[in-house]
Amino acid sequence: MHSRIAALFAFACLMLPQTICGATNEPFPRRGYYTTFMRMPTFGLPEWKQMLDCMHDDGANTLLLWTAGGFRSKQFPITWKYNADHKNVEHDYVHELIDYAHTKQLKVLLGFTPFAYDGVNQYPLEHAELKATQKNGRPANLWGMHAWGYNLCPSKAGSQKFMRDYVHEMFFDFYPNADGLLIESSDYAICYCADCREKFFDNEFAFVRQISDDVWRAKTNAMIMVYPHYFSGRKVPGFNVTGAKQQFDPRWTLFFTPHSAHIDDELLKQAQSSVYWNEGLTLGTPAKMRDGARLAKEHGMSGYIASCEPFSCIDGPAVSGKPRQKPFHFEWLRDGDMPLNELPVRVNRIAYREYTDNPNINDSDFRARLGNKVFSERSSEQNVGDLLFLQDCWFNGADWFSPAPLLRPAELKRRAEIEQWPPEKLRSRVTRVERLRAIAKRYEGSANRGERELSRISSWIVSNWGAAK
Repeated sequence: MHSRIAALFAFACLMLPQTICGATNEPFPRRGYYTTFMRMPTFGLPEWKQMLDCMHDDGANTLLLWTAGGFRSKQFPITWKYNADHKNVEHDYVHELIDYAHTKQLKVLLGFTPFAYDGVNQYPLEHAELKATQKNGRPANLWGMHAWGYNLCPSKAGSQKFMRDYVHEMFFDFYPNADGLLIESSDYAICYCADCREKFFDNEFAFVRQISDDVWRAKTNAMIMVYPHYFSGRKVPGFNVTGAKQQFDPRWTLFFTPHSAHIDDELLKQAQSSVYWNEGLTLGTPAKMRDGARLAKEHGMSGYIASCEPFSCIDGPAVSGKPRQKPFHFEWLRDGDMPLNELPVRVNRIAYREYTDNPNINDSDFRARLGNKVFSERSSEQNVGDLLFLQDCWFNGADWFSPAPLLRPAELKRRAEIEQWPPEKLRSRVTRVERLRAIAKRYEGSANRGERELSRISSWIVSNWGAAK
């Protein structure tokens, strides 16, 4: 009797959608990478084509190309003046890049933040009357990541007109071959003036609704990704205000993040398309990709998008005199070198492909596939374990403009002295360096390319510790 019931249940599971009987193993319909194009000034069209080739190899079908601040606007030159040495500002190639992306079956969405962030935050340098207001009632502070400026107040007609004109120029005049927009709400500041505060996201939504309608009138199948803050009515992380309760248009694709746009299952029920984003390739390890893919699948989302942000800009305004950032902190790269085939990023790319193809692949199967792709016939439990250890050393504790602590021995030792670390705390770092030294020696002179790279990068980290003595 029990066996008959079990058999009937199994048959029912085959007949019903997989999401009813358990987590589906089907690939995500929407897969791809979020790239901060405007913070990657050293890459020209040849390097970007190479990156698109990599994305295609990773099974991506979507590229979120954060474009504001990275194109030579004719109406608003102030938006790119800080980025004058960006290769696309010097000689525009994004239109051609989008055409190339289409040959790789990649949809391209142009990214920007309404009233804030790169490009947009430069406008108040010439129009101070449009600055947002802080909680303390004072005008917005100068702030940024490479593009230093001021966020705008969306309740002001001048801010609304600028945003609409700027995005119109970007989408309709410069890149009409793009497939849509990523409208990314600010995660660092909003406006607290008397006309905003709890109404901030209603004011921002007025622009979002308008620009969406403008785009859909011209391109009915355009994909437009938006944040949940306009529809959920929930507290917005970091701002101590509630979001708006505007009507959701099912043509929008919802975009969720772990830090600023939390998953809303009720809102998800209204959406035909939704994606989850996390730090992925840029600040993550395979476990980060695994967890992001599984979380998106658990909530029934149609996509998982990972950060792929090889910054090559400086950490601060041009007058800071700081050196350029090396993509993913690969100090051995020359300016403009395409970084996605460097071993630590390649491991994350393999993880992204495997987990978006099957979020429920078990760890042992993943490790076997990783070893096969990196080491081929030389794959073993030891070299895969060593590879994942190096991966953790490279990314664990890294930030957008700062490498992982193990890559900064002088800084670690300085902190240890100031904070008076107990000996065992610093000793644990030294133990990791000793393991890297053993890894470097183990594969030194190997005939296998993957093992040679494992040795080279381990040796590079170890040498930094020698230089820091």
